Amino acid sequence: MLESLLMPPGGVLLVLLAGVLLWRRRLGRWLLACGLLAGYLSSIPASIGWLDRLVAPPPPLDVAAARASGAQAVVVLAGGLSGTAPEYGGVTLNVSTLARLRYGAHLARATGLPVLVTGGYRDRGRSAPEGTLMAQALREEFGISDVLVESASQTTRENARNSAPLLRARGVSRILLVSNAWHLPRAREAFAREGFEVVAAPTLYFTNPDYHAEPADFVPQPGAVYGVYYALHELIGRIVYRLRDGDVAS
Repeated sequence: MLESLLMPPGGVLLVLLAGVLLWRRRLGRWLLACGLLAGYLSSIPASIGWLDRLVAPPPPLDVAAARASGAQAVVVLAGGLSGTAPEYGGVTLNVSTLARLRYGAHLARATGLPVLVTGGYRDRGRSAPEGTLMAQALREEFGISDVLVESASQTTRENARNSAPLLRARGVSRILLVSNAWHLPRAREAFAREGFEVVAAPTLYFTNPDYHAEPADFVPQPGAVYGVYYALHELIGRIVYRLRDGDVAS
């Protein structure tokens, strides 16, 4: 709730509201101007390109590099559920989780490695945990049988901590870590803090590596708001993790 209020577009609306309420004062007019500028910047695709440089997602991992990586398991992080899926009984894996799962299955088939899925969100208690649903999809829809399941974690930090014992029990110390490209820098640090060597296996990029802003990218678009929100979420999350857990040992 607090994050939704402070991050775009909620935070922008709060600044605009404060500006309107304090309009008769210089501070109010300043807040209104800042809110309008922030609202514009948080709604244009060009901002996603700028933020992409700050997030610095890892480069794509091809099959040859995955095979030569020395990894001993593929780890796929959950990305959420969709609670508006009556065709699946009400709740199913959302688009982000499915994309991660698809790429994880692709790597598992190419390398022959086992897969660990991790995530414990249950959509307000209406469904099985993410990890359980992910394992079911891997087995029934992607044909991957060697699957480990961690189904209690609620955060990226817990994904790493709760997965560690399962991986160590299989003698795993080096992993292919699958998640959204912007999420992987933070996720990689979380697993490194647990003592794992991590090979980033990103999917769902927001921009192409050779992205350059065009005039149309300065026109507000609905999808840009989510991209800006996601980038800020990851940048702030990385700072919080480092302040709480310290830097990762090199």
